[in-house]
Amino acid sequence: METREIIRNQCQPFMEDFNRQHQGEIAAIQVIGEDIGAQYAAEALPFVGITSDDTGSEKGAFAILLGTEPNDHIEHRISDPTHLWVTSTRDRLKDTLEIEAADGTKTILQLQPLPRLSQMAQR
Repeated sequence: METREIIRNQCQPFMEDFNRQHQGEIAAIQVIGEDIGAQYAAEALPFVGITSDDTGSEKGAFAILLGTEPNDHIEHRISDPTHLWVTSTRDRLKDTLEIEAADGTKTILQLQPLPRLSQMAQR
């Protein structure tokens, strides 16, 4: 596994590439903070994308979008992110993003690829 930090001026191109590679994969979001402990904000939903808001009142905020149906759509916002790390396996399966906010809260996005049809047929 390799972990690397994505610096701020590389976030947008990184996010575009990351979204292309992982769109539709199964995602979970976990939030860890001193006052809340570790809690899941979402589990087992399709990954739609991660974006950076470069305008408006929440300039600089990140948004993680999960779910493709109106009844399962989740937008998780991270205000004032200070660090973005990606941990990748060699084959880029099971990539993980860790985002730290200025208040010390960490948001962890875990991804898993969808099972292949051939794997499902073997069951």
